[in-house]
Amino acid sequence: MSSARRVWILNLDAETELETRGSFTPSVALRRTVAAQQRQLIGTLLAPDDVLLTRENLQQHARKRDLEGLEGRAWCPTPSALGMLQSVGAIPGPTPPLATLRQINARPFALEVRRNLIGDSFDKYIARSADEVLQTLALSGPKNWLLRRSFGAAGRGRLKVAAGKPSTADLSWIEASLRSGPLTIEPWVEVVQEFTRSGWVSARGEVTLAPPCLQETDAAGAWVCSQAASPEVLPRTIDDRLQEAFEHAGRAIAKAGYHGAFGVDSYLHRTTSGQVALNVMSEINGRYTMDWAQTKITDPAHSRV
Repeated sequence: MSSARRVWILNLDAETELETRGSFTPSVALRRTVAAQQRQLIGTLLAPDDVLLTRENLQQHARKRDLEGLEGRAWCPTPSALGMLQSVGAIPGPTPPLATLRQINARPFALEVRRNLIGDSFDKYIARSADEVLQTLALSGPKNWLLRRSFGAAGRGRLKVAAGKPSTADLSWIEASLRSGPLTIEPWVEVVQEFTRSGWVSARGEVTLAPPCLQETDAAGAWVCSQAASPEVLPRTIDDRLQEAFEHAGRAIAKAGYHGAFGVDSYLHRTTSGQVALNVMSEINGRYTMDWAQTKITDPAHSRV
């Protein structure tokens, strides 16, 4: 295992950049949110000798030229992250093109991949217009729906809406969101247990997977913590389905031209009858994940994680 230092960009706002057309400048509020989340990855994803490159210390390192020639890594290799690494002379290595990052991280992509899996616990819908949203919300069944923008993370970009006709405020959110891309719509359910699985897909399409983790998020959907899943909590029958979904996702993103770290989120939820069912694929994330330190996985392209 190599002890070489790395330069990291923890651009936890990557989904916002992927949603943005043209140059990307994060808001002050978003930068504060990202800074708070970054602290949870120091000493886990980042090794003790690694360097965290931020917008705040970028110019300092560029002047000192003290990071030239070091290997560069990004949470997600977006244009702004790669630009920051290159400005200090760090070497990021091969990365997927921006169009691929946008394609596989968009929620409609995960929805289409999920459709090929057996045993969906509920249907998901894609809406590209306000009329399509209204038609879906009028369907019989759920009392509430979850609307999600094409891009979002840490609880951002989602809205709970009551079945039937949405409020004026809801309509404003829907119309504004559709300007950035399609919405995915699914029943609002009571989540019983969340799972996440991370791994790596090589440029040749080889999928390496780590053991599953339990994940906890807050009421808004933002990550709280992850821990390894024991057999007592995760029965083999469920684990087999999660593994199948993960490998299926890996093949799908490889076919789309992606290579690198990725993760798949899933969860158990209660149905309207009170039974517990498995949503085998909630999201696909083409990037590193908050549970990466729990995976104990070796990056096949490099000497250490």
